[in-house]
Amino acid sequence: MPPLISIVTPVFNAARFLPRMIRSVQNQTEKNYEHIVVDDCSTDGGLAIIEAFAAQDQRIKIVKLPRNQGVIAARNAAIGLARGRYLAFLDADDLWLPEKLEIQSRHMMLNNIVLSYTDYRFISECGDKVGRLLRTPNRIGWHWHHMTRYLGCLTIMLDREKCPCFSFGEVSSKFRAEDFLAWSSVIQEHGPAARCPGDLARYAIVKNSRSSNGIVASLTVWQLYRKVENINLWMAGVYFASYILFSTAKRQYCKPVHTPSPSFIASYAIHHE
Repeated sequence: MPPLISIVTPVFNAARFLPRMIRSVQNQTEKNYEHIVVDDCSTDGGLAIIEAFAAQDQRIKIVKLPRNQGVIAARNAAIGLARGRYLAFLDADDLWLPEKLEIQSRHMMLNNIVLSYTDYRFISECGDKVGRLLRTPNRIGWHWHHMTRYLGCLTIMLDREKCPCFSFGEVSSKFRAEDFLAWSSVIQEHGPAARCPGDLARYAIVKNSRSSNGIVASLTVWQLYRKVENINLWMAGVYFASYILFSTAKRQYCKPVHTPSPSFIASYAIHHE
């Protein structure tokens, strides 16, 4: 039997996306997983949706935080309960294609990889538009990580046997960078992250999400480099200029403008249950 994969999903007021996201996990060709869903005191009825799915699928584990604590606490709560060798991360509004877990975990085992990522596409909030493939570099080291910020959290898989103490470090929510800093730390300790080839994930462009305001996101990246990571002015400027270039090109080239295939619509249509 292949190693167990622990999937981490923090949830806060994302009820409209939950059926789509959960079904994309249940449709995985790799069945040896646990899906740890952490409800961060949602008020939109999302918990009831998760509970309904969990009642029919014992692989879904629900964690209810006693008070709203944010995405870092939610993800770390799930990691603290995770039993799998591999960790994978899927936010409530995103989704995976069916072979994501199987292809990526096999690729990591065969190539002795600590941290891997895949290619992915942007989709519109309701899933009716999809963008061009964002094909990532084959390896991303610390400098390239800061220059491109290409590592999408929904594509990441981490080997806990090689990185047993992994967690998301505390950082102010205004930086929206807990995942970026976490991958940076793993890369520093274990070397570059490695690409698992394949179009395997979909990142939803959601209005008013943490990453939807490009200007605010850019300013927080600069503050992150200078105030959190204490990168010197010259190198921070190089990283920031490169980030702006790559981010602009990525958003323009990969923005969701194409109608997805009928099979995609059938598989991942939003259900209002």
